[in-house]
Amino acid sequence: MARRSIAGAIVLTGTLLAGSLAAREPDRAQTVTGTVAKIEAAQRAVTVTLPDGKQERFYWTDDTKFSGVLAPEARVTIRYAVSPDGKNLAQQISVPRG
Repeated sequence: MARRSIAGAIVLTGTLLAGSLAAREPDRAQTVTGTVAKIEAAQRAVTVTLPDGKQERFYWTDDTKFSGVLAPEARVTIRYAVSPDGKNLAQQISVPRG
């Protein structure tokens, strides 16, 4: 009887832990391509004009991977996820050459 109770508690604990970890994961990564409208280095942010004319702001962190040189008017592709507080967190910022 005690063995079944312990096994049940372990399964329940594992299920609860998996559920709480999944709830904290950010949304799946998304990708956008556009033109750099503004770079705010102090805020670690870049504003990008998307093909539909809308502008979106993306934030980078120490974990963000950069490819190419980020500059105003550069064409960029950004892979990002939306944080729980609604910020677009860049996972990768790519600026193609030429």
